[in-house]
Amino acid sequence: MKITRLLGIYALGMGLVFVLLLAWIGAVYAINVYTTAKLSAEAILNTMLTGLLSVVGLPIVHRAVYRHHWHISRKLASGELQVGDHMPIIGAEPSPPVPRVRKTQWQIALYVALYALAMASLLAAYAPFGHQEALNAFLARFSAGRSSFSSLATLVVVYAPMAIGLGIALPLLEIDRKRMQSRALPATEALRLQLRQDWVFSFVMSYVTVSFLAFLTGNLIISYL
Repeated sequence: MKITRLLGIYALGMGLVFVLLLAWIGAVYAINVYTTAKLSAEAILNTMLTGLLSVVGLPIVHRAVYRHHWHISRKLASGELQVGDHMPIIGAEPSPPVPRVRKTQWQIALYVALYALAMASLLAAYAPFGHQEALNAFLARFSAGRSSFSSLATLVVVYAPMAIGLGIALPLLEIDRKRMQSRALPATEALRLQLRQDWVFSFVMSYVTVSFLAFLTGNLIISYL
């Protein structure tokens, strides 16, 4: 069953690559022949891949990270894991589905706003090919070689967005934590707040992951196309 599943995933991936390749060739031809815009093939491919990562990849990555984070939270709460233990990576062991709880209207509005802001910021930062070129030129200018380039890229593309995201999320997480410590809080409300904490934290991690993938996409296009 495992081999069959892996083969199915491989076949699906190859099919998606084929469809994306055809879409890229068609977009390059259509834009440069039937419109006044003159875009390079590299710029069109970067826009397509960044759009795919932002609109499709972010929800998929977030769903996986959210489920895994809930799994780890439950194991910590039950004592199966202790703080400081080696944490299993995503996919290393089966993760139970996240329980469904009723969300407040404010919570739903918050989730929608975060997704809209995240997708818009990813597209604004990485979809224009000129932005990718400028970012790579900046990193190359202040790097002494490939090793320092990677370190600086990690600082700018990974740690800086992570620090900003956590800085925005921590006040909300702290308010929820204090409410969860109240003994008078019903169990259903405590679960809702716990899930909201897991959702927000996993969303920040997912955003940083997709941001890095979007940067890596542009870097590879600049380097090899």
